This record gives sequence, C-alpha cells and structure tokens, in this order.
Amino acid sequence: MSIGLIDLIILLAAAQGIFLSVLIFHKHGRLFANRFLGTLILLYSLLLLNLLIGDVGYSDTYYHLVPLTVGLAFFMIPLHYLYAKYLIRYARFQPGDWLHFLPFLIWESFFLVGVLVWPDRPAFWARLIGSNRQEVGFILFHWLIILQGSIYLSITVRGLRRYSRDIKVVFSSIEKVRLDWLTYITYMALGVITIFFIENLFLLGGVNLTGNFTLSSVLVAIYVYAIGYLGLSKSEVFALPEIAASLRRLPELTASPVGDMEEQPTSQEKYEKSGLTPKKAEEYQSRLLDLMEKETPYLDGDLTLSSLADRLSISPHNLSEVINTCLGQNFFDFVNRYRVEKAKQDLIDPAKQHLKILAVAYDAGFNSKSSFYAIFNKHTGMTPAEYRVRFGSQ
Repeated sequence: MSIGLIDLIILLAAAQGIFLSVLIFHKHGRLFANRFLGTLILLYSLLLLNLLIGDVGYSDTYYHLVPLTVGLAFFMIPLHYLYAKYLIRYARFQPGDWLHFLPFLIWESFFLVGVLVWPDRPAFWARLIGSNRQEVGFILFHWLIILQGSIYLSITVRGLRRYSRDIKVVFSSIEKVRLDWLTYITYMALGVITIFFIENLFLLGGVNLTGNFTLSSVLVAIYVYAIGYLGLSKSEVFALPEIAASLRRLPELTASPVGDMEEQPTSQEKYEKSGLTPKKAEEYQSRLLDLMEKETPYLDGDLTLSSLADRLSISPHNLSEVINTCLGQNFFDFVNRYRVEKAKQDLIDPAKQHLKILAVAYDAGFNSKSSFYAIFNKHTGMTPAEYRVRFGSQ
C-alpha cells in the first residue's frame, strides 16, 4: 500500500469534511438549511474515503462497501438542491421532498439484493456493476449519476437566479443576502459533473484519461472545502430575525409557492386577489411618498419592505403592490433612487466637498462601496467621482 499526493489531498478533504459537518450540526444547526449542508458534507466525506480505499488497493477487501458508499451520490446531489431551496425559501420540510431520495433507495435496494444473491466477490462485481469498466452496469450507473446531477444542479442555478430577482422585492440593500457564492459553487459542481462525463466518454473508448477519475475526485475535494467554509461564513445571516421574516414573505409577494422555479408572474397575477381598490392604492401612494420625503427612512441601510410597511401601518403586500403597480418599480429600485438623489446632492454640496465618496455613500443609506457605485452608475450613467467633478463647481 502506498499513499500519493492525490490520496493525501482526498484524505485531508474527507477529514475536514467530517469536522465541518460536526461543527455545523453542533453550532449552526438552528438554521434549517444548514442541516442539509451538514449532511451533504458528511456524505461527501464518506464518498471521498471510499475513493481513497479504492486508490490504495483495498477495494477488493471491502468490495461490499464500495457500491454502498458510491450510491451516496444519488443522495448527495438532491441535498445540494434542498440546501439552496431551504436557504432561500423559509418553510417546513415538504413531504414530497422525500421523493428526491428515491433513486438512492432504488440503488441501495438493488445493492442489497446483489449482496444476498451473489455473496462471492467475482460474481458480485460481474452481476452488480460489471466485471470491468466497459460493461453495461458500470456505464449505466455513472450515466445515471451524471443525468441526475445535471438536472438538479441546473434547477438549482435557475432557482438562485430567480432568488436574486426576488430579494429586491423585500430588501433595499442586498449585500448580506446575496447568494452569488452559492451560485458559483453550483456552477463548480456542474463543472465536476462535466469532467466526470468526459472521463466516462474516454473510458468507453478504452482510455483511462485521469487514472480512475482522479481529476473529478480532486474537484470533489475542493467542492467540499468551498461549500463547507463558505456555507458557514455566509449563511448565518439568514438566521437573523429581520432577514428571516422578510424571506418568509417572498412566496406571498412573488405569488409563487416554496421552491417554485417558474418565471416571475405578472403584476396582475400577483395582486389579482389583494382586494386593494384604486382609491386606497392612491391614498397609500400619497402617504408613502410623503413619508419618504419628510422622514427619509431610506437613510437606514437595513430598511426592508416590512419595516417600511410598519411605519405606514399597512400590510407589506399592499405596500409592494403600490410600489410595483402605481410607481412601476420594485422595492429595491424605489428606495435606492432616493439614496442616489441624496448622494447627488451631497456630492455637489460645497459644505461637503471634504467628505470622501464612501462617506457620502454611507450617509445616503448605502451599505457598501460596490453597491453604491453600481447603483449610482445605473441611475446617472457616470461614477460618483465623475459626477462630483462635472457638477460640483456649478
């Protein structure tokens, strides 16, 4: 038995994964989505240990365990999807979600039958997944994993894209709740599936491209590190009461059930049952605009739809409807337009020329330099510095 550099990387990744899963369950389990993350990392660690067993030459000794641990892939891929789903949509576990693990149960049942019917190793491998890497059972198993992974990860990307639009319905600042990091990791997982697909294509032609799927194994190890540490550092904000309360309103305000991946409904579809009359909508609009001008709530960088609705003593749903249908904007754009106007005034105010641009941004209600520059440029077509130079002397 010899352990090479790749084997050492896989071993360290597996150990780190087990440590992370224990940490997540023990310290961060109050966020429901993290329970899926902890389970996913733990199972990936077991899969990595299985790969290590094969690399160091013990697969023949523990041949009964290999299909068991390899079959965990059918379990882990839905976990990535469910982690994303319950991170962006607050809800209880849906009974129908158990169906996502049906392929895993079918595989493990098939495996159990193989153990009982073919207890000796040669017959076991020959009957269960083929005696070599070009037989039907082995090929079918890998292609099913590739198919399942491609479907689930593509749906996850679609859901995260929709989430990036939906959060602008309830948040005026989205830096804390953006899930770009999870989108990138999901794309990374799709990349792993693609590499695994290419390795299998070459194997069908008799070419062992990377030495028993070494490249995809290393990428899985990197994936474990990435989703584990980023999940821990980035997702805890979703447990904050104010953010959790706002996210719970998303299904209602976007007229879509939890986990729905369809396109955004039209304003008419979203508000057709609201009961808000045109007269009442006009009254709410007048009160809203008056509040924004006189009390400047947009200066609060953490302003949400719910907190603004509370100040107006109306429901968040009715406030969203007024902003969307009467003013033709979403909540995010509505609030940030006021912030940009405030920043524009401060940038050309002779008494505030000594202020740095970042100070102007914070005073106007922005929470970060990057979001300020992006939103300011969107509304004015120039950077804050360019705006100050152009209009500051007038």
